Amino acid sequence: MRGNFASLLSRLLCTAAAGVAAPVFAQGTAVANAPAASAPAEEKAAIGVADIVVTARKRAENLQDVPIAVTALGSVAMERAHITSVLDVAALTPGVTMTQFNIGEPQTYIRGVGSQTDSAASESSVTISMDEVAIGRGGATSIAFLDANRVEVLRGPQGTLYGRNASAGTISFYSNRPTNVFEGSVEASAGSFRTFGGKGIVNLPVGDGMAFRAAGQYSDSRGYAYNLLTGKHLQGGERYGGRLQFQAEKDAWTVLLTGDYSKDNLDGDSRSIVSTYLASPTFARLAAASNADRKNVWESETIPGTFQRRRNYGLVGRVEYAADWATLTSLTAYRNNLYSLRADYVGETNFPFQTDDRVNEASHQFSQELRLTSPSSSKIQWVAGLFYYSDSIDRQERFVVTAVAPLPTALGGDNTALQNASTKSYAAFGQVTIPFASIFELTLGARISRDKKEVFQQAVHNAPAGQGLGFPFFPGSLYAVPASASFTKPTWRATLAMEPSPDKHFYLSYDRGYKSGTFTSQAQNATQATFLVKPEQLDSFNLGAKTQWLDNTLRVNADLFYLDYKKLQVFEFGANLNFILANANARIKGAEIQVVIAPSRNLNVGMNASLLDGKFTSNPQFAGATLAYKGNRLSRAPRYKVSNYVELSEDMFGGRGLVRLSQAFQSDFFYNPSNDVAGLQKAYSVLNGFASWESESGLKLSLSADNLTNEQYSVHHISFQNLGVRIFAPPRSYTFTVSQRF
Repeated sequence: MRGNFASLLSRLLCTAAAGVAAPVFAQGTAVANAPAASAPAEEKAAIGVADIVVTARKRAENLQDVPIAVTALGSVAMERAHITSVLDVAALTPGVTMTQFNIGEPQTYIRGVGSQTDSAASESSVTISMDEVAIGRGGATSIAFLDANRVEVLRGPQGTLYGRNASAGTISFYSNRPTNVFEGSVEASAGSFRTFGGKGIVNLPVGDGMAFRAAGQYSDSRGYAYNLLTGKHLQGGERYGGRLQFQAEKDAWTVLLTGDYSKDNLDGDSRSIVSTYLASPTFARLAAASNADRKNVWESETIPGTFQRRRNYGLVGRVEYAADWATLTSLTAYRNNLYSLRADYVGETNFPFQTDDRVNEASHQFSQELRLTSPSSSKIQWVAGLFYYSDSIDRQERFVVTAVAPLPTALGGDNTALQNASTKSYAAFGQVTIPFASIFELTLGARISRDKKEVFQQAVHNAPAGQGLGFPFFPGSLYAVPASASFTKPTWRATLAMEPSPDKHFYLSYDRGYKSGTFTSQAQNATQATFLVKPEQLDSFNLGAKTQWLDNTLRVNADLFYLDYKKLQVFEFGANLNFILANANARIKGAEIQVVIAPSRNLNVGMNASLLDGKFTSNPQFAGATLAYKGNRLSRAPRYKVSNYVELSEDMFGGRGLVRLSQAFQSDFFYNPSNDVAGLQKAYSVLNGFASWESESGLKLSLSADNLTNEQYSVHHISFQNLGVRIFAPPRSYTFTVSQRF
């Protein structure tokens, strides 16, 4: 067996050297290996690129027939790419960038647009959903990858079918449903940083048309970072969760009930200080001294007692009735999310500014969707529905700050920012696709959304009377103020598609997107706390192609786009040590391409790429000041992003072996809209590997290798005095997994 794998690995490296050693167009796993099918069905696919079933338009369709820029990853593709988080999905998807502030506040950007603000009254510009339930707070998705069937990333505004806050796009996770077959799997894994874990899945039929499906997981890690102060590790901890589903089918009725629960008990983050040529000599010396006693960027002097904890659960009831003329779907969902953290935002005890940040946030959401969908046999395809959403968010953030020379000591203090926010949203939507003239189809869709937001914000001074307010309220004043706003906005879609042959599909679309308005958080005074940040509005124009060639052994999908944003909501930690949330206009243009080559059952090569040019076209106003953004590049918007992979597989020893090598590259980008030099992330490339052997009886052995070249790149950044304080991605790591299907 060792010889066979050595031969397979040798062939892989030769193929990579010949064809994809340099970062050419991007990775195609998202397109090649993601049908909504089980692993055995995918493994036994005939020669050629596998068809992929997606539900991007609220009905099951072949990906190649959907006139939307979609990347889809199936369960097999996610395993081979070792995808375990949304960060991993973003790395392999053209036009998508993600950074991770903490487990409760992921920051996802599609085509240069996303959100960084942690305001309780704000939402992301990228909607994230699980089994068609939109998640109001980004940190409430920890269970998404357990027993996942696929993930779909829709790029560009999706306001018609996905709602008001999908102005940049949407990421949708779909779990496997119960079936009428007894089956399951068990898995155990171990890896670098004393990481170990296990998973279990069982599908149990219990009667005519009824079945249960249960899935659970557990993992623990010592952490890849090290605290020089305490001698303990950071960036690790325990995670566990589970999902239970019950499905009953009777005649035209299908009822699916789902409950999930997850809990994370994690260590704190590790941060490193990065100096720039604009830093003052004093701060440059402090940064140099901070790094002098550290072996690498994964060491810090974080204050003792930092942590990240999260607990969330959800309940979903899905009822479908399939009549002859339409299918009625009712989707009722409740979600509860609680997270807390204690964080050191400097990671250096000798730095003149120390921030001990403590956050507690509780959120509750309820949603109800009623949807009518035409039968698949209908010549004219249509969908219509009503949607209701409400949430309540309580957030407390306490800042215990110490400041010494050369900074003003008045910056120090002990203060708490309190936020209580609620949202109610109502919508009606419809979309119709009409074929005509044999090769054309016209899609028209519209949605009307009504949103109401209420927020109460309070600044509390915890220190003894007579001491200054300190950060983040310095030099403002205490306040306790309410604010509210309502918005009614239409969104729409118009798409003309042409299919001159079954394997050639072209489309031209115009979409209007909208994101509801909001209020800033941790404001310095009452005026800032009640300042209304207006709704985003986006007009998007797309020209796309989805094509297959050479007897379906080559797939090429491409998309050209132009985006015109009005009142884009932008966030930044300002030079005046305040939190800025304002409206700016922006223009974005670019191109994306995804290529898959599958000339034989044993060889699969994928490439994709994105080219992005996004700039601000106005200078926003905030707190009486004009922010010099015009002409700047959008934050989290690398000009180039490319990735590729090559897979080789071979029958051996009564099973099948596979070796995969993948590379993801992205050019430099700015973390902040001001394009400050400290916020520049330089270009980087990450190399990953995967090898597996699976027997016909379902026993699988696999080895994943991440960041093989030990690339040092950040996943979060804070600018301060022309310095950067960063969290770095994990170094080189390995994971060995044993699993058994039954």
